[in-house]
Amino acid sequence: MPNEDLNALKPDEAQSDPGSVVLYGSALVDRLTYISTTFSSLIMSMGKAARDDRDVLVPLVEVKFEGPTGQDDAVSKTFFSELVPLENVAFVLEDISNDFTTICRHLSAVSAGPVKPDFMRLGETKRLLNEAKDNIEKCLADLEGIG
Repeated sequence: MPNEDLNALKPDEAQSDPGSVVLYGSALVDRLTYISTTFSSLIMSMGKAARDDRDVLVPLVEVKFEGPTGQDDAVSKTFFSELVPLENVAFVLEDISNDFTTICRHLSAVSAGPVKPDFMRLGETKRLLNEAKDNIEKCLADLEGIG
């Protein structure tokens, strides 16, 4: 699924896009990147359950995260590319979402002050979280159908 950077710029860069946000201090900008594309694909294998010696399907997921190289936004760099068990993907989603609840709680507390997050980025974050919630509900329904 592609994701476009919402234009985090260095203060000295031209602001031709009114939707851009300028970060103060190059220390953060120099470390900033974004994941523009994720790829996940189901790969099936057969296995044997050790507990009862039954043949079982083993769902594996090929997962890849890509983003721009920094020098050229048209050239992608792979941040992560691995084959992992299905339940490990569920663990990563749960673990990141758990951390994200803490991040959002802290952001909410800090945002009680006079300076607020950019409304466009906050709106996009809420939209993506709602889509993630809907997608996880669909996954759960499909898995419940299996047994």
